[in-house]
Amino acid sequence: MKLIMTGLDHKQASLETREKFAVTKEKAQKIFETIKASGLAGGCVLISTCNRTELYASVTDIDLFSPSKILCGALDRDFAEFEHLFTERANEQVMEHLCRVASGLDSQIMGDDQIITQVREALELSRGQSYADGYLETTFKLAIQAAKAIKTNVILKSLGSSSIPGEAVEKLKISCTLAGRNAVVIGNGQMGRLVSELLVRENVAVTVTLREYKRGAVRVSERVDTICYSERYKAIEKADIVVSATTSPHFTIHRDELENLARMPEIIVDLAVPRDVEPSVLGIPCVTLLTIDDISREGRTLPPESILMIDEIITRHVKKYHSWLEYRANALLNLKGGTA
Repeated sequence: MKLIMTGLDHKQASLETREKFAVTKEKAQKIFETIKASGLAGGCVLISTCNRTELYASVTDIDLFSPSKILCGALDRDFAEFEHLFTERANEQVMEHLCRVASGLDSQIMGDDQIITQVREALELSRGQSYADGYLETTFKLAIQAAKAIKTNVILKSLGSSSIPGEAVEKLKISCTLAGRNAVVIGNGQMGRLVSELLVRENVAVTVTLREYKRGAVRVSERVDTICYSERYKAIEKADIVVSATTSPHFTIHRDELENLARMPEIIVDLAVPRDVEPSVLGIPCVTLLTIDDISREGRTLPPESILMIDEIITRHVKKYHSWLEYRANALLNLKGGTA
């Protein structure tokens, strides 16, 4: 089996383009089924975050498997229109790239704390659907090990901790005084919960929206108020700040609904891909709209000695993968009655 991957990320693709390739768990399952039905791949894993969408696969013949075309086809996108945005990698390059991705080295926010969890969840989703074979399991596990080592030994020591929710709150602190303000956070997933916690630490009165059908089965901090999602505009009318961070395929905030309010918030932060906030909200004079790209635009840089350490860690884990491949090849040869 050979490793192959394709992907587009924030370096090549705009937010508008990235949201066209955002993959929900339901879409991921359909893509897995399409690939499995083709008979060309032993396994596949999909990573879909605010920064990137990437498809990884183990295949017998790289020349017969075009991951970019398969991904575009599964998402009903014209391959010819987006072909120039994709980067394909094979074999050793796949392992090196995944180590960098899992470490947050290729994220908009250098060393993003959340990406390693997202990579692990991508593997778990594939495994749960029986689409992660031994090659992908080993690749992802080694990449996650490398990411942990890079995070602990290099990034935390050089740059400290950072995440999109953290950067969003830092951006808000620059824009206004947070203490005593009212905020609404739409979405109670990992991103929404972290934003809520960080805002509460800044002495902001936070109200979190909950979907009606999930109200009895969610984790909510005792320090925040809650409101049904369907009643979100009532809370927004009283808020100074609104942060939306959901995985909804539809807008959570519409311009016409905002303009019908007696009072509009000063700042709206959209941390979702696809976007939660109707883009035309940007045209409302009294409202500042910040997207995830606005939040992540100011990058952090590593010193040269840290980059050398990272390269050494990645090289070490790539060698581990090669050793595993050699061991597996010898084991298969012995099973067939050959000699190593």
